[in-house]
Amino acid sequence: MTKRFLPGKLLPVWIAVSAVLIVAGVVLFSIFGFHYASPEKKTIEIGYDAVVYIENKEDALAEKCEASFSQNGVSFTDKRTERELDVSYVSETGNYLLVYTFSSATDDAKLQTAASKLAETLQADPEFGTAVSVTAHVMEGEHFYEASWRAAVALAVAAIVALVYVGFRFGWANAIAGLVACVNDTLLTLSVFALARIPVYAYGPVLFAGIAAVFSVLLWFVQCMRMRENFKDPAYTSLTAQEAVGLSVAGSWKLVLCFLVPLAAVFAVLGLVASGGLRLFLLPVLVPLAVSVYSSFLLAPAVLVPLKSKFDKMRSSRKKYVGKKKATEAQE
Repeated sequence: MTKRFLPGKLLPVWIAVSAVLIVAGVVLFSIFGFHYASPEKKTIEIGYDAVVYIENKEDALAEKCEASFSQNGVSFTDKRTERELDVSYVSETGNYLLVYTFSSATDDAKLQTAASKLAETLQADPEFGTAVSVTAHVMEGEHFYEASWRAAVALAVAAIVALVYVGFRFGWANAIAGLVACVNDTLLTLSVFALARIPVYAYGPVLFAGIAAVFSVLLWFVQCMRMRENFKDPAYTSLTAQEAVGLSVAGSWKLVLCFLVPLAAVFAVLGLVASGGLRLFLLPVLVPLAVSVYSSFLLAPAVLVPLKSKFDKMRSSRKKYVGKKKATEAQE
């Protein structure tokens, strides 16, 4: 097993993989930003109950809307029908929305006037009456920068506290490797979202980066517990740092994956059947989960190998020094 899994030898590979993805993500983010699910746009939404009120009159409704827009000098760039979501943006109300999207260059006052005129036209029509509602929206794609920074600082403090605990309990070599993995997971998660153009809400990238940090610390904590128990085994004393870490990590795959695979399956299934904002959380959360597995089983062990080797030599030198000192004092 030790010949098959020697993490220290692959450290340059994992550093290169992370560096390439992170740099590419930074470049793409600098050019395009993240793929926000609610970008800046202007819309007029016509709400209706397709079953009770409108039945098969959607086409007639659309014709009246578009004729009204033409009369009021506004032109739309996109039209779609979607299910209406409640204010929590998680569950559906049962109603429908006919949504017209307009160019961001459309004058706000002109858009409001067009919406008001359309509402008057539809309410005066006996075919529709008060069965429909008309609202105009200007979405500016708020990014929640202040909240994001507060969340980032809180997550950073929590991760540092957890890693300090790891240092005291399992050794500072483990804490440093865990810190590298945590930082890598945070940056790599942001890069994956930028590269893959995964749609998220404005607060999403920082939230998922924080989740990656939490997953990273938890998985590395499990690895550290496993290594501490394994390193007590006399069979490990004759192994090099690379062989000892590799053997311990290779033996923990099944234990960790028995928990992670069902968890990922639950997120995937719930994400596929969920609607609205819940789907935009459950499916993307698979990214930080996958990233944390990569760092905990590949990157962090590779970082730990040279650190453990150095700390072991320092410990051995200290023992020899103490032993010589005691022997000298005994002779005197």
